[in-house]
Amino acid sequence: MQQHSKIKILTHAIYMILFYSFAGICVSSLAAFYSVEIYQKHYIIWTFLAALITIPFCLMQMKRDGLLEREKRLRIGDITFGNLLAVVVLSISVCIALNYWIKMMGLMKLFHGYDKVEQLIYGNSLVEELLSVVLAAPIVEELLFRGLVYGNLQKLWNQKGAMLASALLFGLYHGNVVQFIYAFIIGLLLVYIYEAFGTICAPILSHMIANGVSVFMTECLDMSWLEKGSKMLLFTLIFTLTGVLSFAWIARSKKGKLDK
Repeated sequence: MQQHSKIKILTHAIYMILFYSFAGICVSSLAAFYSVEIYQKHYIIWTFLAALITIPFCLMQMKRDGLLEREKRLRIGDITFGNLLAVVVLSISVCIALNYWIKMMGLMKLFHGYDKVEQLIYGNSLVEELLSVVLAAPIVEELLFRGLVYGNLQKLWNQKGAMLASALLFGLYHGNVVQFIYAFIIGLLLVYIYEAFGTICAPILSHMIANGVSVFMTECLDMSWLEKGSKMLLFTLIFTLTGVLSFAWIARSKKGKLDK
């Protein structure tokens, strides 16, 4: 492959991430210019609006790059109730287990930066969090990182290399060590789900469920009871086990769809 073609593919893989970031800056700057109070009070809604702007451009770029062709080859019969349930259980389990492993390892205290991000995300109304974190962010991030990044990198590298690179970039995109660890691991699972089911809708659904669980547990549940004794460890181990079992179910049912 010629050097010019490689550069073109890499550009197509990442430039929409820059577009999304720029859209966010523009929308939030306009809001701050109109009213600093409104900007600060509804911080996360600007991410939602930036996602709405970016999503159609992502789809158009995926179509131009020939990355939507796999969607046409998907057969409804390939998605069984058991596989769908496994994706739901895996998404819930990974979200809970990863968050509590990170917490028990003391990474949130060791690496600063996540506290501020957490305040920005969960300092908004529940409706705003649902619109941005649970609905818009999973769609635009899956189109960006699993659709464009992974899809284009597959043209340059083998499947496993493209998977690893897309997950690594997804982790780095989040900008702090704690979120990098979480996003890198879950990014690997999301790209695996994408390959296993052959449709971008599968990782979007998984991402929505994981983010929804995070919002629900943070905003609606009192989890302080886990701080007593060994409850947190047992709780985390249970969801680690359900995550492993649901992943094994998907891997077994989709055996052969991924390169060895």
